[in-house]
Amino acid sequence: MKRIVFLPIVFVAMSIQLVRSAETSAPIDRPEAEKGPTQVFVGIWIVDITNIDSAQQNFTADIAVVLRWKDVRLAHTGTGLAHYALDQIWTPRVGIANETNSVVRKFPESAEVEPDGTVLYRQRYVGSFTQPLRLQSFPFDRQDFGIQFVAIRYQPDEVAFVPDENWIRDGVPQAAGMSPSVTLADWTVERWDAKASVYTLTPRMQYSGYVFEFTARRNVEYYILKVILPLVLIVMMSWSVFWTEPTNSNTQFSIAVTSMLTLIAYRFAVDTQLPRLPYMTRLDVFFLISTLLVFFSLIEVLVTTVLDNNDQLARAKKLDRYCRVIVPIIFIIASIAIFAHPRS
Repeated sequence: MKRIVFLPIVFVAMSIQLVRSAETSAPIDRPEAEKGPTQVFVGIWIVDITNIDSAQQNFTADIAVVLRWKDVRLAHTGTGLAHYALDQIWTPRVGIANETNSVVRKFPESAEVEPDGTVLYRQRYVGSFTQPLRLQSFPFDRQDFGIQFVAIRYQPDEVAFVPDENWIRDGVPQAAGMSPSVTLADWTVERWDAKASVYTLTPRMQYSGYVFEFTARRNVEYYILKVILPLVLIVMMSWSVFWTEPTNSNTQFSIAVTSMLTLIAYRFAVDTQLPRLPYMTRLDVFFLISTLLVFFSLIEVLVTTVLDNNDQLARAKKLDRYCRVIVPIIFIIASIAIFAHPRS
């Protein structure tokens, strides 16, 4: 009889406990959701940028990120920090929209909680991040890069990212920055910015986000010394046919053909540094003009040889004299038109 009476009592007690649990929000729910968006304070530091790959349209970086928010449900007594795995508490579930599979997380996926319920999450991301590039001005180009952080599943009216005021008080403007000793050899970072942004996956799927952007200028010295200058010398070498006697056609043909083949080899060497583009870069246009002028030199040799064979040596020499002036002028004007306007 006692056992029969005891069972209903246990059942009622369990029902009361379930009702109370339902009235209290679960730890994985957004804290104080009824009061508006949950503020997540962000601090970002670019430890290093090691490479920008124009052909693969990505860049490799080392990024340190600190996220901080308040969850009073996790407040505890004492002065120490409590440690939780991320799947035990609510988090904004931040991911990076443009990360590749090579990105690794160096720190454990856990958070520290202070006695007042302030949650601190630290992570360090190392790897490659995709970035579409506008290469029309290559190699005289300036590019914008971004690292897009996204709160997966949360819209802007649910999670609001703001710069961490603690970082700003400590002298870090916008709670973000970049190491002055980045190992990026062929680019120069000109400016950077960090701000909240809305990440749009589709027109009806918009998520709260935060983006770190920087602008970098390509250092053109390498391309001037290793590509453009040798290319100019190759084109100038082809002009030597205009100073060679038309009667010496074998030498003229050898110079013109050698110039053309060398130009083609250079073309292949530069193509490995760029993706297959549906448009022409500045360097492409320069190569095209150079190729046409070298090919013109080959045609001019053919014409002067024909004139010489037809006993019109005077006309052949006259054509050479015209070409000595006209072809260099065309090359100079074309080069100025290609490279003179500002970077873009």
